[in-house]
Amino acid sequence: MINYNKRNMGWVSALGQALGQAGILLLILVMASGCRTMTKQPGAVIGPFYKPTNYHLAGGEMPVDMRRVALLPLTSALDTREHQSGRAILQETLHTQVAHAGLFEVVTVPPSKMEALTGKPAWRMIEELPNDFIERIMKEYDCQGVLFSHLSVYKPYPPLSIGWRMGLVHLNSESNNGTVVWEIDEVFNAGEKQVINAAIRNGVKNGLSDPELDYDFGLLNSPRRFGRYTAEEVVLTMQRLLNPKNAGYNDRERVPHDPGRGFFYGQTAGNRK
Repeated sequence: MINYNKRNMGWVSALGQALGQAGILLLILVMASGCRTMTKQPGAVIGPFYKPTNYHLAGGEMPVDMRRVALLPLTSALDTREHQSGRAILQETLHTQVAHAGLFEVVTVPPSKMEALTGKPAWRMIEELPNDFIERIMKEYDCQGVLFSHLSVYKPYPPLSIGWRMGLVHLNSESNNGTVVWEIDEVFNAGEKQVINAAIRNGVKNGLSDPELDYDFGLLNSPRRFGRYTAEEVVLTMQRLLNPKNAGYNDRERVPHDPGRGFFYGQTAGNRK
């Protein structure tokens, strides 16, 4: 019995060692499989990533008295059905992103109210405004600033393309005048790899994206979702007025993009991240 037990114990010991080795191998395979799976999980979007560059921060900081800003009706380059749809989709998206940024309290001016106050349902910043435009807006909304927004490009079919021209204007009731604090002129083209990467990463961050699906479905075929990404990226450049140290450039590195229009690159090519 004793010899029999020793033989069996030896067999059990050998079996245990074999199972132990098999278990280690299985664990390695599971870990390797897990690593492969993790690379497919949201958040594993590889760059390069697109960053807006064609914007200008006048003075580099937010005026201390800018507590409330009136978001004026969104305009567009064309009055086609596509652009009308784009304005309807992106007006609310833009309001949400500006409000979420927390730079100031934001109130939306409906086109009907704008027409009642100024005679037109919408105005562009480059237009000649009525003499009492600022006075009427400030009196009606008790605001210290207005935000003009314009869709310079709106292409709602693949590859999607959305262009924003915007300007934040600080109002002065005494002179009935305004000073441009921030302006941007940027086009996001979903046909560019960097824009695709940045859009998908933005969707992942907000829990609205799956990197494996978005190349063929979802975000890159949805004007609403792609528009949300573009609006958030545009507003992020405005946030640097609150923390100019994080702007990523200094005066020496500002390079004119189009001297005739007065816009500037936010970063030189060598300093983009």
